[in-house]
Amino acid sequence: MVRFIKRAQELGFTLKDIKELLSLRAAPRARCADVRHRAKAKAHDIDQKVYTLRAMRRALTKLIGECSGKGPVTQCPILEALDSEDDE
Repeated sequence: MVRFIKRAQELGFTLKDIKELLSLRAAPRARCADVRHRAKAKAHDIDQKVYTLRAMRRALTKLIGECSGKGPVTQCPILEALDSEDDE
């Protein structure tokens, strides 16, 4: 049981998700398709997180490229961008 929980967590399932999976496992009428549906939903969630993380990485890389690392902090383009009201 502990191995099941740990492995499911490693795959991104929350404790709530794991509880549902365990309930399905114990349900006589549950189908493999029910588990597959939850796994596909989790994969979609992960894809969305990856997409968001990549966008964050691109934005940070752009800001890093605009900052020479020289000069006073009051003229730091990274801090200026964080304080800006523009949404890029």
